[in-house]
Amino acid sequence: MTDNDRPTIDEHNNQQVVVDPSDAVTGLGFVLGGVGAAVGVIAAIVLSPQLEASTILYCVIGGLAGGSAGVVTGGMIGALFSVARGTPR
Repeated sequence: MTDNDRPTIDEHNNQQVVVDPSDAVTGLGFVLGGVGAAVGVIAAIVLSPQLEASTILYCVIGGLAGGSAGVVTGGMIGALFSVARGTPR
């Protein structure tokens, strides 16, 4: 979406800017996916019995699991926010 496509809102007008549902789902999916991946990697390091070469594999698996859970959760929350606020038509 370019700046020319965005509606201009007058300060004295009571219109609200509504986020496009796909932007909300994608944005929150990326944010919570990154947070989930970081939490998965940290959990893999903390729960690893010893710091060995296999810890790298645990970190990859934990990052993928946490990231995918974060993307799903972020998409769900973004969809809920979008539906609750409505879309302009």
